[in-house]
Amino acid sequence: MLSPRAYGLSLAIAGLAVTLGLMAFALWLIPVTGMTKVGAGDLTRVGWFSNNNYGNRTPQLVFQPPLFAVKDSPDRHYDVVIVGDSFAMDPEKSWPNYLAARGLSVLVIPVTEDLSKENTTADVERQIRALLETPAFKEHPPGVFVFESIERFLRRRLVNDGAPCVDESAQPPQPSAPEGTLPPQPPTLGYATPPAHRLEQMHLPPAGRYDEEQLTYARDFLAKNVRRMFGWQGDGREFALRTPRFSSRKPDRLLVVAQDLRKKTWTEQDVDQMRCQLLKLQEAVQANGRTLFVALPIPDKLSAYHADLVDRNLPAGIVERIDDPRLNRPKVEKPIRAAIEAGEIDVYLPNDTHFSTRGHAVTAETVLDFIEARTKRSGVPQARADTAK
Repeated sequence: MLSPRAYGLSLAIAGLAVTLGLMAFALWLIPVTGMTKVGAGDLTRVGWFSNNNYGNRTPQLVFQPPLFAVKDSPDRHYDVVIVGDSFAMDPEKSWPNYLAARGLSVLVIPVTEDLSKENTTADVERQIRALLETPAFKEHPPGVFVFESIERFLRRRLVNDGAPCVDESAQPPQPSAPEGTLPPQPPTLGYATPPAHRLEQMHLPPAGRYDEEQLTYARDFLAKNVRRMFGWQGDGREFALRTPRFSSRKPDRLLVVAQDLRKKTWTEQDVDQMRCQLLKLQEAVQANGRTLFVALPIPDKLSAYHADLVDRNLPAGIVERIDDPRLNRPKVEKPIRAAIEAGEIDVYLPNDTHFSTRGHAVTAETVLDFIEARTKRSGVPQARADTAK
C-alpha cells in the first residue's frame, strides 16, 4: 500500500503526464488559431477533424491590398454591384478581386441573413428592392448587378412557402441576343487601370504552434472524437472519393457541411420556385434599362465532387436545373467541374466549404466572360498585379 506521500506523488506524475500528453497532441494538431487568416478550416472546426490530416498543402493567393469595397449599400457609382454571401465576401481572396483587377469598380453587399428564421426569401427580396431605391443606385446605376448564393441556401433565399412566386412573364428571349434577357441598351462598364496590387502566397500554419486556445481545442477535439465513436456526428461529414482531388494527407476524402445533404428533400417545385424568383429579381433590377442582372448560384462542395463519390446515392446538385432561356446565368458549375476533372487539386479547399484560389479564379473568369459578352467598354484595362514569388 502506497504511503500518502507516494500516493500524492503518483497523482502528480499522472496529472503531469496527462497535461504533457494533451500539450503534445495540441502541438501535433494544426491550430485553429490563424486558420481564418488563410481562409481555411471551417469544416475541420465544425466537424472536429484534424487540420493536420485535412488541411491543404498547396499555398493560396491573397490580394494585397484587397481591390473591392464591402458596404451595406452603394455610396457612388460602381461598375459591378454584388449581393452575396461568404463566397464573395473575403476581401483578400474571393473572386470579386479578379473583376477589380481587370479594371472594374466592384462593391460587395452582404446578403441579408437572419439565422433565427427558417426562410429569408422575403427579406432578400426586400433588401434588393431597397437597394434599387437608394439615391446612388437610381442616379448612378451600376452596369452589372450580381446576386450570388451558395447552393445549400438557395431554397432558404429563393423559395417562399407562404407566398409562392408566380411567373407572369411570357416574353421570349431576344433572338439576336446572347442567352438571357438584356436591358434595352447594353450597359457600359468603365474599365480603368486597376490599383497597384500584389498576389501573395499564404500557407497553412505549420503544426507545432501552441497557445492556450490550442490546448483547449485539443481537449475538446479528443472529447468530440470519443463521442463520435459512439455515433455522435458534428456539423461536418466525411465521404470517400474514387479519385484523389485534394492536397491534404487524405486526398481521397471529401469533407462537407451537413447542410449540403438537405438537397435530398428539395422537390422539382422548389427548383421551379428558385427559377421564378430569380427571374422576378432580374426583372426588378433591369427595369431601369441600364443595369444587367446576373444570377450566380454557386454549387456546394458535395455537388461539385458528386461524380467522384464512392456513394453516388448522396444528393446531387440542382444548380443546372435552374436554367431558363430568359435568365442571365453564367453556368459556373461547368468550368468548376471541368477544372476538377482535369486533375486540378484543391478547386475547393479540402478542410473548408469554400473555394481555393483556383475555384475563385475559375468563377471570376466565367463571370467576366459572361458580362463582357453583354456589355460595352468605356476604357481599356491595364494589369498592374505582381505575383508573389
